[in-house]
Amino acid sequence: MAEYNLLTQKLLEKGYTADNYPDYVCLEAERYRKSEDPLDNFNGGFVFRRWWIYERTFRTPCGLQCKGLLCHAGGMIYEGIDWVFENDMATITCPYEKSNCKLKHELLQEHSILRFWCVVHMVDEEYRYEGSVEQMLKLHDDEILQKKIGFSLQRHGRVCEKQMEFDRDKQEWLMVYDPRVCAGFGCRGECKILGRKLDTKRGNVYYDLKITYRRTDLDGTLFEGQMHTEITKGKRVFDHPVSMDVCRNYVKLCSNELIQHIRLQHHSELFFAERHGTQFKLEVLNIRAEQRESRDLMQDLKDIQDGIEVVHASDEKKREKEKKHERRQRAQENKITKLERKLLEVGYYNLEEYSLDRIHADKWLGEKRIGELEKMRLRKEKEKQEQPVQMSLFDFMEAP
Repeated sequence: MAEYNLLTQKLLEKGYTADNYPDYVCLEAERYRKSEDPLDNFNGGFVFRRWWIYERTFRTPCGLQCKGLLCHAGGMIYEGIDWVFENDMATITCPYEKSNCKLKHELLQEHSILRFWCVVHMVDEEYRYEGSVEQMLKLHDDEILQKKIGFSLQRHGRVCEKQMEFDRDKQEWLMVYDPRVCAGFGCRGECKILGRKLDTKRGNVYYDLKITYRRTDLDGTLFEGQMHTEITKGKRVFDHPVSMDVCRNYVKLCSNELIQHIRLQHHSELFFAERHGTQFKLEVLNIRAEQRESRDLMQDLKDIQDGIEVVHASDEKKREKEKKHERRQRAQENKITKLERKLLEVGYYNLEEYSLDRIHADKWLGEKRIGELEKMRLRKEKEKQEQPVQMSLFDFMEAP
């Protein structure tokens, strides 16, 4: 009985069984059973039918009514409690969004995420909208909207829907300008935060990445302990061009975040350098907003003279693109060679009309090449037929 949920325990006390139970409950399918007992399932026995429980009336600790449809349907398991309808532990989001309410369950008061949740219990009362959770939510939404309008008026309309959020703890609207959001949405035209149109010139944010480390591949040689420095110039922040205003604001506001992001990408090397004394140094240099990548040839030559390996990100990307194109081209050539070999053996017109090989032949080879292969195949067959057959002495002795 201890493993059954509260609903199942009450029904069993009333004399119901797994073969005889009210129509407002049901049993889960066979695959949810944990033993031969039909009630021994992952839900702890019977569960309410949703069409029934969603229409029941529930009450919050502060006295507000609500419909079951408003409750969190999924439920959860926290601190050994299954917070579901069947245990009379259904939960809703507090309509007042009070995180410090002492009426709610003590376990919900302690949790950082669940502090806005509240337990409701089913009651045998007629539901009324006046004074209900649904009405409070509507009033609260209206209040939030009014605060939003007031917040916009206070800032003289210089607010952005994409960059403002409602602080549930302070019950107020906040504006946190982040150029990365503008870049993500590809903002153009009028910017309400800046109070003017965005620069129509488009560009990107570039930076240089300098890495210095000890070459472990030279250990055991005369050059053991040699340090190597390489710098990759012109690395891009955004995947696509954005307004130069967004780029300039990113450099002003987000340079530190960019450095931390790059360091996080190399956290393993930095960790071992700090904890185990391995020689590894990372520097993010020359963060800049430009319409297109610029190169300082004299600086590149100076770096090379100083023994620094200089690489440009755009060159690397171009080489990688060329290698990828070459790989695809080789793969396509191999497919065509394999298909031509098959046509020489089988014949184009012997393939099924809508087969994949025939479709590829039409697409890749064309009518002229197919005709050439067909002639080659027929000539090969004719040569094979006209080839003289060598007869043995035994064949002559048996001949009439």
